[in-house]
Amino acid sequence: MRAIAFASLLSALSAASVSLAYGQFTLSVSPFTPATAVVPGGTATATIDLGVSPGSGFSSPVSLSCQVTSGPATGVPPAPQCSISPQSQIPPADGPALNITTTGGTSGATPAGTYQITVTGTSPGATTQTEVLYLSVSDLTEDYTLSVLPTTALPSPIPAGSSATTTVSVTPIGSYTGSVTLACLSVTPVVTAAPYCTFAPPSVSVTGNAGATSSLTINTFGLAPSTSKLWNPRLFYAFWLAVPGLALVGAGTGGRHKRKLIGMLILVAVTGGLLLLPACNSGTLGRTALNGHVTPNNTYTFTLTATDANGAAPSNVTIDAATVTVQVITANTAH
Repeated sequence: MRAIAFASLLSALSAASVSLAYGQFTLSVSPFTPATAVVPGGTATATIDLGVSPGSGFSSPVSLSCQVTSGPATGVPPAPQCSISPQSQIPPADGPALNITTTGGTSGATPAGTYQITVTGTSPGATTQTEVLYLSVSDLTEDYTLSVLPTTALPSPIPAGSSATTTVSVTPIGSYTGSVTLACLSVTPVVTAAPYCTFAPPSVSVTGNAGATSSLTINTFGLAPSTSKLWNPRLFYAFWLAVPGLALVGAGTGGRHKRKLIGMLILVAVTGGLLLLPACNSGTLGRTALNGHVTPNNTYTFTLTATDANGAAPSNVTIDAATVTVQVITANTAH
């Protein structure tokens, strides 16, 4: 009896040591990208995170696998197919990729619906962790989306009278093709001499699965200080002020020399005045509003839109509209 009890105790201790040595890892999976749905023939990806429970000292490799466990179709194509790369990692690890591929085409395409994807991590000793994700497959209408990167036009902030730029991307959905004309739908807040936007080019061509980009420029009204520091025209004009001074020194002489110097003084004064006129605006760039106002200090938000030859707007206009912000500060234009 003592031998049996001792053997049972050893067996229990051995099982506990196996659990401690091999079972203390954690498994989590990020949501799928894209987050909404994929079209038949499209792909979705997610990232697997492997961790170690505090104090467990776990350091063994974890084997990763995935399977489509439910949905309108499972098993072989046209059901979605999943894969993980790499298939084995030692925690902690952040980066193994879960890839889901679907079958497209007019026949034999992956049926639309919601599919359950089960991800399994197995460590030595057959200890496992699982995570479940859901993927939506949908026959989306061919369309396109707009996005902006960076979402803050650069440089930021900008002085009134300057401009900032960013990049607008047009991404096709499915096999969409067409010519898309870009525009700014609105700007907030609404103020006098508000910023305005321009696109280069204003229209882009989307062909096949390739997207297109356009440069968005946010323009403001006002006088922006010059960025050049090596040359200041005002210094040149300032030297002209010494010429009338020299004439005044010579004005104390008499006779014909005095009359000549006075005449020279008048000529130099008139010439200097004409030359000094542009100095007031030298070193400034920008656009002056027709009513004389400049763009007020503020952070402005632009909402973008577009239309194609058939009048179709971006599919994300009402759900996740493309926006861009620009911060404007009023420049000091006083002499």
